[in-house]
Amino acid sequence: MRLAPPRWRFDSLRSRWRFDSLRSRWRFRSLRSRLSVLYAGLFAGALILVALTTQWIVERTARASVVADLSASAAVYDRLWRLREQALADSGAVLARDFGFRSAVASNDRATIASALDTLRDRARVTRAMVVTVDGTVIGADGALAASVAHLPEPGAGAVRDGVMQVGDTTWRAVVVPILAPDEIGWLVFVMRLDATEMRALATLSSIPLVATILHRTPDHGWTSADGGLTLGAPVEAMLAKERGHGLTTLSLPQGTAFATVKPLAGMSGGVAAVLLLTYPYDLAFAPFRPLQWGIALAGVLALVVVIVATGRLTRRIVRPIAALDAAARALEAGDRTEVAIESEDEIGRLADSFNRMSSGIVERENRIAHLAFHDSLTGLPNRVSLRQMLEQKVERAARTGTQVGVMCLDLDGFKGVNDTLGHPVGDAVLVSFAQLLLATASDAFVARLGGDEFAIVFLDAQAGERARSWSRALMERMAEPFDAGDHQLAIGTSIGIALYPGDGGDAEQLLKNADLALYRAKQEGRSNFRFFEPALDEAARKRHEMELDLRTALKTRQFRLVFQPIVDLKSGRVGCFESLLRWHHPVRGLVSPADFVPIAEETGLIVAIGEWVMHEACRVAAAWPDHVRVAVNVSPLQFRNPGFQAIVLQALARSGLAPKRLEVEITESIFIDGEENVTSVLHRLRAMGVRVALDDFGTGYSSLSYLRSFPFDKIKIDRSFVTGIAGDRGATAIVRAIVDLANALDMETTAEGVEDDAQLASLRRQGCSSIQGFLFSRPLEEDDAAAYVRAAIVHAA
Repeated sequence: MRLAPPRWRFDSLRSRWRFDSLRSRWRFRSLRSRLSVLYAGLFAGALILVALTTQWIVERTARASVVADLSASAAVYDRLWRLREQALADSGAVLARDFGFRSAVASNDRATIASALDTLRDRARVTRAMVVTVDGTVIGADGALAASVAHLPEPGAGAVRDGVMQVGDTTWRAVVVPILAPDEIGWLVFVMRLDATEMRALATLSSIPLVATILHRTPDHGWTSADGGLTLGAPVEAMLAKERGHGLTTLSLPQGTAFATVKPLAGMSGGVAAVLLLTYPYDLAFAPFRPLQWGIALAGVLALVVVIVATGRLTRRIVRPIAALDAAARALEAGDRTEVAIESEDEIGRLADSFNRMSSGIVERENRIAHLAFHDSLTGLPNRVSLRQMLEQKVERAARTGTQVGVMCLDLDGFKGVNDTLGHPVGDAVLVSFAQLLLATASDAFVARLGGDEFAIVFLDAQAGERARSWSRALMERMAEPFDAGDHQLAIGTSIGIALYPGDGGDAEQLLKNADLALYRAKQEGRSNFRFFEPALDEAARKRHEMELDLRTALKTRQFRLVFQPIVDLKSGRVGCFESLLRWHHPVRGLVSPADFVPIAEETGLIVAIGEWVMHEACRVAAAWPDHVRVAVNVSPLQFRNPGFQAIVLQALARSGLAPKRLEVEITESIFIDGEENVTSVLHRLRAMGVRVALDDFGTGYSSLSYLRSFPFDKIKIDRSFVTGIAGDRGATAIVRAIVDLANALDMETTAEGVEDDAQLASLRRQGCSSIQGFLFSRPLEEDDAAAYVRAAIVHAA
């Protein structure tokens, strides 16, 4: 049997159309209505979500804050407990060392002992102060307390002991201090009652309203307070079981729920004799955050009302010009120039005006952006991106035609000095003038600015090498003349590096790299010249990079070591100092010469970290030598100019325990190049610390008698170049004599370096040199060998 369709089903197309029409009435057919409902709903949902999230964050933050405060207070109680123990131990130790008190204890003079205990009890602010003799007699207390105290000391313990003991329903803290004469003749015992009064005083020290309670163990393995008002079992055991007894939990107490933690209190014979329970009530913990939570909820409701009202008004103003803006945007997308009628002065009106201005200026901005992407804003020259694209095109063309591509990298010599002395505006004028000079000189080449004072020129020529050479010489001649930069006439040179395709590289990146390497070599060889790329430059750069990486690894893995060469005092005939010398044993290269790696370390700045390690290591080794033996440490100019150098020296002396007068800092004359005033200031601060200062390699660098006058060095080291021929060269002898006489007149010592035979020694002795250093006495020694050398020298002298 077939059932009739229900009445709500549609048997005709007409009735179905009527239903769709009825349903469509409930839809928001206007953009204004849809926007109002949509935005209001979204904002309402977002506000509700933000409010709920904020409430959750506030509650989590409150919990975290409470837990942190409780943990901090527990830590404060631990600190106070230890400080109290130390204070009582110190007070007891003072009395225990008193001769009269020890005599009274030894002679069992109870009157004297009782008087001293009364004074000590008041001064130490304890409940009782007692003396327990070796036979168990207690002076200062009686009853159950005296009976318990009599069993506290352990014969032969010899140390201060601190713990908790239970006497009836009262919990006591006891600190035992031995009385030595020199063997133990008794014990001084401090006891303090851990009652409600003590706990209230302890709780007042906390920054939060904590409740402190002492709980002692019951026979059924529970925990109870002295008045029996609080009894706990499993929660206390659970907190004690956590790491170091610092577990935090929540407890349901008669007063309500609270955060809680316990601090175990050890008994005199070990184990946990009692616990300190710290509780923080929930209501008090969360009270500061309640106004914030209510405020957030109220602000959310008010914001929701404001959003609903404002959304309705906003959509009315937005909808009308939307269609016009949409049509104009479609036209602009198609590439047509169009404008929108401005009907108001509000945001929509300004949006229409902005759209019109955007439409009118879009072509101009696109052109400007394209120009800025490929050109330098100061000089107007193509930038690095444009250079790379052009160079790639030149290389492709040269590959097809069989011609050469020349790449020249240039930079200005002394440009940094122009910026530093005359200012950046003058520096910018120099860059603009130099760019115009390059454009005028190489009119048929591609000229670009790479950044800073670096420029590049690219040209295609069958004889690119000869053209680059002649063009570089012409530019050098032009730059030899004063350079016009606005109101200034400057003497500025340029250095040039040249790379040629295909011999020096097969692509743009390789050509630029090799031209830059050639430029680096040109600047190394004196500046204001030009150099062509050579394969050796790439190999040298690769080796230098590998050396730099190996230096960083060596510093991290401690591949460096120090050796020490003795400096012998000619008057006493004994070793007065060792010069520390850096050695590097590479796992693959083997022993690397300092001449190979120190220049790279100075160039890369690694010498600062390496020098710091040398300073610490040299002081550490020297601390084990006899007091009359110093250690000398060479300091590079870069390390010396480091602002933290004085702190490094001070830290090395403090860590090693080396006396400052046993450290000798050796500097070279090149340190004074950057200015004498700053250098002498640092040297005077070192001298004020007690550190000795020596001028190394005197006479070979930038020697000036003004250095010796502005700073009184402790020592002048005569370079080995003067010592080598002193036995047979009258000129070398005269120079050494002059240096020695000068040092004597300025009250400075002298050390001759590189002494290798007896004839040199005899000549230096006649000239009055203070000390000698060289292979004649010893080569550089390892740490253990240096110590043995000093011991042998002392034995020989004896």
